[in-house]
Amino acid sequence: MQAKLKGSMTVFLSLILVSVMTLLFTMSECIRLYALHDNASEFTDMALESAFSEYNPYLWANYKILAIDLGYGSDVTGPTIFQQKLIDYCRFNADIEYGNNFARLNPAGATINQYSLLTDGGGQAMVMQGVKGAKDDLAAQVIDGIQGHMDSINGVEKVPVETKVNDGKAALEDAKRQQSEKRANAQNDGDENTSADDYPEPEEVEDDPLDAFKLMKEAMSKGVLSTVMDAKKISDVSFDLAAMPSHRQLMEGTAAIQSGNAITDKALFMDYILANYSRFDLDKHHEGMQYEVEYLIAGQESDAENLAVVVGEIMLIREAANFSTIMNSGVLKNQAKSVAAVLTSFDPALEPVVELAVIGAWAYIESVLDVRLMLSGGEVAVVKSTDQWTSDVWHLSSFFNVNAKARPCKDGITYDKYLIGLLAVKGNKTLGLRTCDVMENALNSTEDYRYVKVDNMLFSADVTMDYTGQEMFLSLFSKDDSMGYRISKSKYLTY
Repeated sequence: MQAKLKGSMTVFLSLILVSVMTLLFTMSECIRLYALHDNASEFTDMALESAFSEYNPYLWANYKILAIDLGYGSDVTGPTIFQQKLIDYCRFNADIEYGNNFARLNPAGATINQYSLLTDGGGQAMVMQGVKGAKDDLAAQVIDGIQGHMDSINGVEKVPVETKVNDGKAALEDAKRQQSEKRANAQNDGDENTSADDYPEPEEVEDDPLDAFKLMKEAMSKGVLSTVMDAKKISDVSFDLAAMPSHRQLMEGTAAIQSGNAITDKALFMDYILANYSRFDLDKHHEGMQYEVEYLIAGQESDAENLAVVVGEIMLIREAANFSTIMNSGVLKNQAKSVAAVLTSFDPALEPVVELAVIGAWAYIESVLDVRLMLSGGEVAVVKSTDQWTSDVWHLSSFFNVNAKARPCKDGITYDKYLIGLLAVKGNKTLGLRTCDVMENALNSTEDYRYVKVDNMLFSADVTMDYTGQEMFLSLFSKDDSMGYRISKSKYLTY
């Protein structure tokens, strides 16, 4: 028969075991606390990245801009919904059934410390996003290319062509009137020593370039676009400027906007615009306004008005360039001089001023032909040579037909390159806000995004997530249920 053994534990050993167990549980709780902090950081990262994954797909697909609609398709403004989504994502990830929170960490709240909206900084935030949308690794190449076009186009010395034409025409008409009065007086004064033949009548040319200028200018004033293209091809889309971000009071984010290098940002932003925004010479257009780049330049309330302003601006550049070509070409200048000599044969003293008027009228008609060519996809030299010239000063009226265009030039400047020159003179903030106008107009023209406002679209946020957790191992030694942990983790994220 086996004997039963009796055991005993001394008080001293009991105290030692309690101390050892306390040490082991404390170490376990410390390890668990580290795990809670790791989980809190992980849940915060996952929640913020999950929330940022809900960017507006239309903006990305069409404009390469990543931003979150804080209204999520509704008319709710501010980060309230975004904040709730962060909490929901954290709760999902912390849920034992769906997530991996074996440490029993509970999300308690989310705080948006700072955030940035697309319209912040008076449009500067949008410039920053556009610069990111450009290819940073090609920055030097882009800057050199943009700067080259800016210099070549805006470097043309501006000449007041219309003033020269009007001054010359006014002087000629005034001289003709005086000549007519002198003839009448000589014929009726009864003085045998004077004769009407002493004051010859002014000669006329078959196709007066000054009259051609007047008729073309009047046609342009009535409808500049119908003078340079088929009116049926022009978009009839219009929009309410007062409702645009650039014309209304905007909501603002709480984060400061830092601007970068002005020259680099300008070049990259213009490269981004030309790559992602529609314009007249492109077949692909977005919803809403069709001539988006033209709107960025002109800021008018319809596609037709914006295109007309751009055409008018290009005309001014072309007039100056063509005036320079005539003045520097012996052949062309002599032709203008011959016309002026005929028109001023009754008063040769007028020839210099009338010659400049003829040159101005000729340069203007040639510019109309240039614009027609560019709008049809052709290239025009910044400053033409004699061989590249198209119009004939003796028959300018023959070029009134809208289908008459300038002679194409190899290695010339296209319509979109002229847009670069016109964009370059606009401030970054103006361009930034107008790009917001364009994007919001396109979004609101769709059924899914008709309530979206770009000043309610977030692209960066600094967030603090709060968590609570209960003691596990140390709770064996405490009866206080209020004991526990409160952990906060902050995270900044931007597109």
